Amino acid sequence: MSDSNYLNANSSDQGNSTQLSVYFTCGLVAILILLLDMITLLGVASGILYIVVVLLSLRSPVKRFTIVVAAVCTLLVGIGYMGSPPSDIPIYQTVANRLLAVASIWTAAILALIQQGQTEALHQARLQSMHSIREIEIREEKLKVLKATMRTVQDITGNFLNNLQFIRLEIDKTQTLSPESIKKLDELIQDTSLRINKLGNLEEIREKKMAGNMIGIDYEHTIKNESTISKSN
Repeated sequence: MSDSNYLNANSSDQGNSTQLSVYFTCGLVAILILLLDMITLLGVASGILYIVVVLLSLRSPVKRFTIVVAAVCTLLVGIGYMGSPPSDIPIYQTVANRLLAVASIWTAAILALIQQGQTEALHQARLQSMHSIREIEIREEKLKVLKATMRTVQDITGNFLNNLQFIRLEIDKTQTLSPESIKKLDELIQDTSLRINKLGNLEEIREKKMAGNMIGIDYEHTIKNESTISKSN
């Protein structure tokens, strides 16, 4: 199993475990509140306590679970009304208390879902902002490396052209090119080609200061390392 598949499976297992924990907690608390409601006189607004269950349901990643919990709690308010011991309080006050409890449950559920949605929107906006900043940093880093590479190429080719000037002066003076100069020119071409190839095949970017306090690419350490290896062999 690949690392990405393992992480996805592990995340899925954790999500399922959290979901089951939320289900169990909400169910247990709702049952306890119902039992309390059924042993309390009708005049006591015990149904308000179901707001706790609604708030606990927000731990679930499934938004509709909060709506389901609010609906179940509304049903439990009705069951509690029918199962609670009678009292001397007028019936209209008892009904008003139950309606107040239902209104509180749904108000808490709606406000909590709105707040949760706003929090998720802010989180997504933050992730997008971080992604945009990261993209800008990557572009800036690529541009920095490109500039350093071009300066290094200019330095290599500049040295090559400067050496060609001496050879050109010899040609202008003698109208020919000595065997030593031909050998030197061949070595110069090979050395310049080797340096450009090394620059193009670098596996690690190291910066170095060049003339004019400019930043270039340090490719010489690779050449030295390979030369040391070839001598040892």
